[in-house]
Amino acid sequence: MIEKSIVLVDKPVGFSSFQIVRMLQKDNRKVGHAGTLDPFASGLLILLFNRATKQFDLIQTMEKEYTGEMFLGITSDTYDITGLSKESEEKSNVDLTLKALNRVTSRFTGEVQQVPPRFSALKRKGRRLYELSRQNQHVTMTPRSVSVKLFEIEHADPPILTFRAIVGKGVYIRSLVHDFGEDIGCGACLVTLRRTRIGEYQVSQACRLGKIARHML
Repeated sequence: MIEKSIVLVDKPVGFSSFQIVRMLQKDNRKVGHAGTLDPFASGLLILLFNRATKQFDLIQTMEKEYTGEMFLGITSDTYDITGLSKESEEKSNVDLTLKALNRVTSRFTGEVQQVPPRFSALKRKGRRLYELSRQNQHVTMTPRSVSVKLFEIEHADPPILTFRAIVGKGVYIRSLVHDFGEDIGCGACLVTLRRTRIGEYQVSQACRLGKIARHML
């Protein structure tokens, strides 16, 4: 029995957002989620049940907060560690102090133009971009205007950088990391990602997936 129309889940690594929705669809229960998390990512996933699914558009507009890690010197076709990766040409003159790194991240804050990853769930002529990319079909990506409130390197232990980001609707953290890597000259790909907040909803308020499944299945 559903006691709440909005349920906060702390999504574990390894599940897609759609898999979790499909798992909880039962007895004509209408279920949706507000904001996709990639399978390799963890953190806050907001599930909407029955009439609450009408709040999808509202929640989608809320700012989102993330923490994560990037790996310097490696790029991948998906912009994260799950894709086909290759080593970049290292540049020995890259300044890896926090002050220098955050001078670069500051260039990616505010209203910025961002190109989404080719491997994404965006649609082109009715088909997902990741489907077209997996079939090696050429896809021309168009930059989009997005809002990045904060992008900050919190800890540097090269080749791993730990970061925090607060972003608006439509921002791909994978693209943010990829573009940052290109800017500093040695390349970077996303290794871990955790969503900690959507609007006023905090991951600290969320339940583990197993607990939710036990009460709803």
